[in-house]
Amino acid sequence: MRRELYREKKKIEENENIQKTLEMLNKYLKQYGEIKTFDFLNEIMKKSQPFVEELLNERKKQNPNYNKDQARKTIAGNNFQFLVLYLLIINIEKGNLPNDLIVLKTKKHKIVDEYATIKVADETQKPDLDLIAFSENEDKPIVIYSCKTSLRERAGQTYRWKLLVDITKYCPALVEKYKLEYPEKRKVLTGLITTNFYNEIMQPQQKGMLEFFDYSYIAKNIKVQPPIKKLSSIIDDLNNIFG
Repeated sequence: MRRELYREKKKIEENENIQKTLEMLNKYLKQYGEIKTFDFLNEIMKKSQPFVEELLNERKKQNPNYNKDQARKTIAGNNFQFLVLYLLIINIEKGNLPNDLIVLKTKKHKIVDEYATIKVADETQKPDLDLIAFSENEDKPIVIYSCKTSLRERAGQTYRWKLLVDITKYCPALVEKYKLEYPEKRKVLTGLITTNFYNEIMQPQQKGMLEFFDYSYIAKNIKVQPPIKKLSSIIDDLNNIFG
């Protein structure tokens, strides 16, 4: 396994906020395996929430000014991203994904700056980034994922970016009008991954947004309809892209 992936995995395992959630994840891995477990991340996070609450209560005792509500949201978002990344790394270890695939949790990366930045006059637009998957082979695409526990979060940033990309490809008049610059040197694909905690994904206003993503996944073991897929489908999709 590549050194950067080993570091990412180690960093997750040493994170205090996710310890009990990883213990729960390992139980599901034994029962369902490293691919099917993707579809139970919603359930895993809900079952491990009491342990997170214990952690928050302990911190509140130590610091009366500690904001449990804000911390709860932050931990939920980060833990979800960590779980998806952790399972992807395990699938690389097990040979279910290409060995040269790099997956990282990051809010910014030089590869995004180079290949996914659109100039709009004097400003720039980039897709929202929680996880990134890429290969050092520049003929392969880059996949940028937004991982959300709630679709009220920043997923809209990505579909605005995607709309601008399509304008640069197909609307020369608008490119000139809005002073857009996007030399597409490498294909960039976008994915949305959600726990769907609040059952938002099938609401009409959210379904329209999904059309702007190349991939839309739900981390829940339920029946789904296109364009939504179960998160376990991410393995086949990444193999089709990078295999």
